[in-house]
Amino acid sequence: MALSASLKALLSGVIDYAGLFPPAKLPLPEALANHLHYRQGADAWMLGRFICPAGQLRELPGEVSLSCSVLARGGDTEETFLAGLAADLAEIAACRERHGGGVVIDLLEVKLPPSVTRDESKLRSLLTQTAEMVKPAGLGVFFEASVGDNLLAFRLLWELRDLSRHFQAGFKFRAGGLEANAFPSSEDLAKALVDCLYANVPFKATAGLHHPFPRYDAGVGVRMHGFINLFVAGVLVRTLGIGADIARAVLKDENPAHFRFAESGLRWHELEVLTEEIAAARQKWVLSFGSCSFDEPRDDLRQLGWL
Repeated sequence: MALSASLKALLSGVIDYAGLFPPAKLPLPEALANHLHYRQGADAWMLGRFICPAGQLRELPGEVSLSCSVLARGGDTEETFLAGLAADLAEIAACRERHGGGVVIDLLEVKLPPSVTRDESKLRSLLTQTAEMVKPAGLGVFFEASVGDNLLAFRLLWELRDLSRHFQAGFKFRAGGLEANAFPSSEDLAKALVDCLYANVPFKATAGLHHPFPRYDAGVGVRMHGFINLFVAGVLVRTLGIGADIARAVLKDENPAHFRFAESGLRWHELEVLTEEIAAARQKWVLSFGSCSFDEPRDDLRQLGWL
């Protein structure tokens, strides 16, 4: 089957390559070589940014040309978080100076410290201070919080709604990990997608999304989420305003035949979104997911006959 325009719109630049992180956990030279190799391949249109910890930016070779999202070091308290952020911004500034326009860094991803997760005023203060620090660097920031903690996610999203009027502020969540308890339920994911819509906040995901559709992983002992499900659900929420019940049904659907991609748009059961609407949602709201493998997602899509 030839690649349809709607599937290409859904998956363009969708995979941020995170080869430095578990379970792959490659040395930087190998992960970087992989990324540059993928960028020359036939599926380069699916490849997004290279995910790099701020502390490893200095290891990038001088001649490299790269688009990066930088993972901040974070901190367990507000004080260590802000000190770490200052150090990260210094690393970014030094990297930009070394590489000129060769290394483009436009996003920062950071996990919130536990000390602010139960205190609304502390959360607001930390987000405001972060915004004041990163705005001069021209960075967007995606703040990571657990979608399983519905109250924290809700509070964070509504604080980000106000911040996003002044610079790009987004929500980052984990769809999995190395242990079963790292995988959120479909109910929690669906609620997060709908909350993102109502707060008007973009999202990006990471971990556990190596396969297009849900499947049980015996090694981890858990049912893993599918990246096709997640991004179709995200686009449907953003474009059609579907509620959490329908979004949950999309996330749990294991049947590829229910997801139909044509030149004009995609269709899930009776719901349909035009190709140009998919592209618009992906460009600004339903951004990407980090994966330590660029091969597994593509291999599965080929087995389906979709690539």
